[in-house]
Amino acid sequence: MPESPRRPSVRAANAAAVLAVIRREGPLSRAAIGEHTGLSMPTVSRQVAVLIELGLLREVPELVPVGAIGRPRVPIHLDDTVYAAAGVHIGVSTVTYGLADLRGALLDAEEIPTPQGSAEDALAHIAGKVRAFLRRWPRRKVVGIGLASGGLVDAEHGVLDHDRLGWYRVPAADLLRRATGYPVHLDGHVAAMANAELLFGWGPRVSSLLYFYAREVVGIAFALDGVLHRGPGGGGSVAHLPVGGDIRCPCGATGCLEVTVADRTVAEKAVAAGVVDEPDIKLVRAAATAGDPTAVALLTDRATALGRAVALLRDALNPDRVVLGGQAITDPAERLPDLLGAFARATALPGTDIVSATRFGPTLQATAACTGLLNRLFDHPLDLLDQAPGLDERENLRKVPAR
Repeated sequence: MPESPRRPSVRAANAAAVLAVIRREGPLSRAAIGEHTGLSMPTVSRQVAVLIELGLLREVPELVPVGAIGRPRVPIHLDDTVYAAAGVHIGVSTVTYGLADLRGALLDAEEIPTPQGSAEDALAHIAGKVRAFLRRWPRRKVVGIGLASGGLVDAEHGVLDHDRLGWYRVPAADLLRRATGYPVHLDGHVAAMANAELLFGWGPRVSSLLYFYAREVVGIAFALDGVLHRGPGGGGSVAHLPVGGDIRCPCGATGCLEVTVADRTVAEKAVAAGVVDEPDIKLVRAAATAGDPTAVALLTDRATALGRAVALLRDALNPDRVVLGGQAITDPAERLPDLLGAFARATALPGTDIVSATRFGPTLQATAACTGLLNRLFDHPLDLLDQAPGLDERENLRKVPAR
């Protein structure tokens, strides 16, 4: 009888537990793994052997203390030299794709303008770029592609609706899978970015986390005990959170968060003020860096509005940590103090040092897309058994330095 993905077998759950503790605490001896997981030594030994055979773990004898007496307890650590996960982030104006190792380190990434035309043609074009990109990594075993996008995402069925791109009920995961030959996991881009924080950022250190994203669109994700909350019909929306302002939203109101802080809104204001000749946020940032007071004021006003929004959400959800992401926040970084100052003035709860910007910086979109597959791999590592390379092949992989 096949295993249900929702209720893995005891063996699969034990393998995931061993992998999780190594990722969180490693390198660890087999005895230490048993202490952390509560598994018996025979169970630990079996699971470690399987995970080493798969190429997910490796022994690190060089870490055995010099002069140790008795049978050495050889530490076990994550093997990040064999497998990798690809990721594709589809933005309104830019598509970013990359490849990450098992520690979430981005090995390489590229970006292209978001293709115009039908969803089918755009995804075919993206698939061609990704195939060419992955051919540059022949020494890596790619476990699949994480596909992250804005819009309304049906992750269970791999279907995407994206008003800004004119895509409706697009079977995006299946189209990209057929065009590349790799398994594809579709998720909302904010959820994917929050997952990156849960796996490789603040997630392991706090019990509740609010992730706040702002660029051309805004969004949030909330995680409790390392698990993202996913309500019916996908994620919620903060696009119409009232933060004040005179920009009219497509909904008919003014002062809605997304239309107030969007890159295009700021750029169009800069054009109207004579700061730049075309509505390009990069030009506005360059003008601010050069000292133009109007450009500085526009970016400061946006940071202030974002700070008020973060305060409203923090007060409502009261998380242990708030992580900020997206180029509206991180680029330029010198506006972050304005955001944090507005947050401190607006929040009604004590403690204003719980907010920080993501450490991923400009690699955020590509890293986040890759984590969709990494998350699945860590939860179900034994799914790789049928796909793992043979012993001889894996030894050859290890003899050749990974790119």
